[in-house]
Amino acid sequence: MYVYTPLYSEMVGYVSFLSAFIPIWVFLVLGWQLCSSYGTAALRNESDLLEFFWTVVPSVCVGFLCLLNLGCLGNDLVLKTRGLIKVIGRQWYWSYDLNDGCGLYDSMMSDFIDGVDKPLRVYVDTPYNLSVTSSDVIHSFALPIVNLKVDAIPGRLNNVFFCMNHVGVFVGYCSELCGAGHAYMPIVMEVIEKAFVKD
Repeated sequence: MYVYTPLYSEMVGYVSFLSAFIPIWVFLVLGWQLCSSYGTAALRNESDLLEFFWTVVPSVCVGFLCLLNLGCLGNDLVLKTRGLIKVIGRQWYWSYDLNDGCGLYDSMMSDFIDGVDKPLRVYVDTPYNLSVTSSDVIHSFALPIVNLKVDAIPGRLNNVFFCMNHVGVFVGYCSELCGAGHAYMPIVMEVIEKAFVKD
């Protein structure tokens, strides 16, 4: 499973650029200092050229980094997803609302270990927008095996884009202490192929 936003590839490039630029710049400055100094030199009180470079070079660097950041603004929600999955944390079960006509349904713990009566079903290789909230106290929708954890906070919607890249049944739990039944609200996500869906 991979969790991503539309900014992911730009952020990887941005961090890679900074990771390469900063050490190269440090070694260039250190090398210049070592090669150009021939002992102790007396400096004048003023140096217009030095002050010019102290002002212009950092300004150009900061301006360039700002331009990289401005290119990412506004691209947050342009990802084409299959749909929105609304997840509501309640004491002590989860409610799901899919946009496929099933409507809102509750997923409660069953008698089987790590089982629920109605799991969340998603398609493999299909991007989704998961919108998580809570109706009572703070919960946390967590599927550790697929690196997915989203806090469910009353009155707030937390969104994450995700796309499962392999079929299977994945189990998680609420990872925020939410009361006496905290241990009894498992999360089961079934990832299926589109071919297995009845018409």
